Amino acid sequence: MTDGALDPVSVALTISASSSLLDLSRQQRNLLLLRPVFQLERYKMMLGDEGGADRTLFQGVDTHYLALSALDLMMEATTISSGSTSADVLMHLAEVAMRMKPSLSTSQGRRVAEVVLDALDNKANNHREFSFDYFDAPTCSTKSVRFRLVRFEPDPEDLYRYRPTAEGYLVYLGMLDLSPEDSQELMEKMLDLLVQRGRFEAALEIARRARKLSIEYRQLIRDRLYQAYRAPGSVNWTRDMSGRLEAARVHVRQRQAEDTRMEEAVAESLIKADEVRTRQSLIQLRETLHSASLLRLQLVTDITESNERFIEAQRAVFRTRKPTGLPDLEPQLLPQLVNLPIQTLVAEGDIFISALYPPAWPKVYDLNSVFTVLLEQPAEDAVAEEDDGDMTVFEPIPDQFPKELVQQAHEWLGSMFATGVTLRVDQVLEAAEDAGLDRTLRRCLVLILFRSFAQSESEFKDVHVQLTGTEFMLDIAQGDNLEFVQQGEKQ
Repeated sequence: MTDGALDPVSVALTISASSSLLDLSRQQRNLLLLRPVFQLERYKMMLGDEGGADRTLFQGVDTHYLALSALDLMMEATTISSGSTSADVLMHLAEVAMRMKPSLSTSQGRRVAEVVLDALDNKANNHREFSFDYFDAPTCSTKSVRFRLVRFEPDPEDLYRYRPTAEGYLVYLGMLDLSPEDSQELMEKMLDLLVQRGRFEAALEIARRARKLSIEYRQLIRDRLYQAYRAPGSVNWTRDMSGRLEAARVHVRQRQAEDTRMEEAVAESLIKADEVRTRQSLIQLRETLHSASLLRLQLVTDITESNERFIEAQRAVFRTRKPTGLPDLEPQLLPQLVNLPIQTLVAEGDIFISALYPPAWPKVYDLNSVFTVLLEQPAEDAVAEEDDGDMTVFEPIPDQFPKELVQQAHEWLGSMFATGVTLRVDQVLEAAEDAGLDRTLRRCLVLILFRSFAQSESEFKDVHVQLTGTEFMLDIAQGDNLEFVQQGEKQ
């Protein structure tokens, strides 16, 4: 064989060997998505508390469950906001960990929660993407897969929240490498079959997973709109939005009829069911279907408003800007800056901070402006005329009840109480009206009677005032109907 020549037999064997290999690249990539969760479970016994002394902290703690529970919390939070704050995730994981292992203290539960959240966010590698190698059979070479399970990004109100990525959804939903609409349809076909067979607990689990897929489908549109707000020029309506919205409309139309049919089937099964456990499963299934319907209504709202929201985001494109080849600060430069070593950041901190602020040009005096200011004759300050305004003599407000009227009211009440009969407020006021006392005098009587309820201000020392528990209502007053009892009669 000459130098540089290829052996035909070797070439044939190589081609035959490569063609006989199965293409398992997609399965391998999906399997690698779970490696961060598996690694945490494998090495959890090497982790301890914050001091590192207690190596039994994670004994009896299932980190698989905690990781999936964190993803579930983030998915639920996307239905009402853009995700979960770090405080919400840590609090939830700490509570689950302490229920899983009751011997954990509050600080230990928070430590477990921090470890699980850091593992999902790849804190050990400065929050970079996970990167794993795998063998690619079609090319007979080693390739790398890069992904994130969660994202920690600001919402429209600049509040940082955690939310799952597409890979995070894939991990939670059981490695179903399907588009949301296909997965949703498959789930509901399975759900229909399980309801017909009476396997209601399994149907409930499928309905919950189908609801998570609806959340993911809704987030696909919200992510694009949010990206349009952050960087208007990076999103194209025809390429990035139109197809997604049309698929979402078809998805909603198909699922509305399916939801109605499924709710009717569950209602019929609920009428026929006799066992308590079966009825509980059916009720939970009905509530889950109802919740999924509400999510699709929210999806309809997102579809309806997406056009206006996209146009509003695109208005920023029409601002006058000078052409520049500089990269975008937030998605490109800022992450690279944060990933630099601490020593580099400390040494170049002042330069980096200055670069983040817009330049401020120093002001330069114009010589003509200086001469104009110096030659200008300043105006004399005008002395304001003193004006005290109109003087008004203070006139005190007259008393509502003159002293003579008050004295007359006291004398009349004294004559009433001198009879020694127990009286109520309504009886006293009716007697006053029958005696021909005017309205002002009767209102004065009301004031004196209610002041008598406080013994320190009562002028009738031999009369005891008490509540009757009833009320009166007259043309001049209404309130609690007090009762006035003579001291001797009380004894």
